[in-house]
Amino acid sequence: MRTFVLQWAPAVVAAGLLWAATAAGRIPIPGTPVPITLQTLVVMMAGVVLSRRQAVAAVVMYVAMGACGLPVFAGGASTLALVGPSAGFILGFVPAIAVTATLAASVQRVGERWARSRSDHAGSSKPAMEDGAGARAVYRRALDRPNKATPYTCAWRATMRWAARFAAYWAAAVIGCIVLHYACGLLVQTAVTGVPLRLIASASAGFLPGDLCKAALAATVAATFRR
Repeated sequence: MRTFVLQWAPAVVAAGLLWAATAAGRIPIPGTPVPITLQTLVVMMAGVVLSRRQAVAAVVMYVAMGACGLPVFAGGASTLALVGPSAGFILGFVPAIAVTATLAASVQRVGERWARSRSDHAGSSKPAMEDGAGARAVYRRALDRPNKATPYTCAWRATMRWAARFAAYWAAAVIGCIVLHYACGLLVQTAVTGVPLRLIASASAGFLPGDLCKAALAATVAATFRR
């Protein structure tokens, strides 16, 4: 029971945060019935921090709450929002977070393999230095040379590794929670309203700057705390 709670508690918390994000308020965008909320930030954060199973479960629970009639969607909407113009953005959270979490997990696996390969390489080089008649002389010469791994160099390498992780997590959030999510939302919206896709996409461009900043914030958290 304890393992079950620890495994699924983050998903429940994320679903609750999605609900809280809608209650925090919304900013209307002229030309589109879909407002700006903090939901996208919560979805991005869950996608790059939680496992894929936990992230998808959180969004599914959130959508299920709305389908059951709870006022969890923007503006206190519930079931009817799933058949309205914003249905694509709501339902699109599921594939968006699934893709984001999958890409984030891949980033973590690549980082772990890279760190393990460097550790194995460092470990395998030690016996070569210890064997042979001139090992001690080689070691003394290495000590006499100035140490290149200065604190500045170490800090620079750590910063570059963090920047690489940040860029990878940011790309994961952009691909899943912006590109794919926008595609789902805009296609459903144009099908429901009959408005040409070009006009809807132009009106929805107001979401993009804020969502890119949200992706950067989520990537910052993931690059700092997810290893």
